[in-house]
Amino acid sequence: MPPIQSARQRMRLTRAIACLRAVVWGMLLCACVARADTGIALAVSGAGDTFQTRFGEALSASLQEKGERHHWRAPARSELLIALGDDAFRGALMLQRPVLGVFVSRQVALDAYASGCACSAFFQEADPVRQLRLARLLFPGARRIALVTSPQSAWNAGLLLAHAEAHDLLIEHHTAVNAGDLARGLPRWLAQADLLLAVHDPELYSPETARLVLLTSYRQNKPVIGPDEFFVQAGSVASSYTSGADMVDQVADAVARFRKRGRLPPPDFSDHISVRLNEHVARTYEVPLQDPGSLAQQLMRQSTQAPSTQERGETPR
Repeated sequence: MPPIQSARQRMRLTRAIACLRAVVWGMLLCACVARADTGIALAVSGAGDTFQTRFGEALSASLQEKGERHHWRAPARSELLIALGDDAFRGALMLQRPVLGVFVSRQVALDAYASGCACSAFFQEADPVRQLRLARLLFPGARRIALVTSPQSAWNAGLLLAHAEAHDLLIEHHTAVNAGDLARGLPRWLAQADLLLAVHDPELYSPETARLVLLTSYRQNKPVIGPDEFFVQAGSVASSYTSGADMVDQVADAVARFRKRGRLPPPDFSDHISVRLNEHVARTYEVPLQDPGSLAQQLMRQSTQAPSTQERGETPR
């Protein structure tokens, strides 16, 4: 009998060990599934606690609508760190994590990308080609476009020239080193153009220079497009821009692509945009009023049919 009992004990022990292994493997499998179900680990940094919190909440809602699982971690432990603004973007690069910059200056983003970082960004500046398309929608008869830049924003001319040539437009590019140069040259430059395309350049287009630019244009009956929604409020006809809600949708799309592909695209302008239209100024120039939302949709459709910044020859440097 003892040998039989010993054999039975060994069988029971073997079965118990097998069951225990099955339980352990099941627990591990459940843990892996549970961990996978939480989705990508994200973090948001910069732009002040209030905006950072609101942006994170809005991004969570947008990702949930898209069916994208995610959870929040500390920046140093995240799989993708979303940095709001230039300072946060620079700081995030020090953590050696994949970084997606939001509302980052174009040159800051391109410099970082050229250095080989695992990063990308959506620029704070409006796409100048999209601004030119907006000008064409509102002023289809305009052919001579005045473009005034400082040396720091002269890169806009390179992007605009190819598009202008393809659509029988003439870009009259002038350089102003500072606001004084702008004040002296603008009356002469506007006299040779149908409208002024104002681009993002804090040296030339700011709250301090808005009165100068807009009064000069009014006197010559030459409309201004751009450079942003704040200038429209001051008196330019219209501008495309990326609102906070637009950027949330843009980032949600980027997170979904990153999760599928495991890499970030090159820095670029946002594809999600809004349009601000100054109806009073538009009526002054006898522009048929159009719904800003409809204008934004037209511009976004045109953008999907056009080459990206990199394909247009925008080389990081």
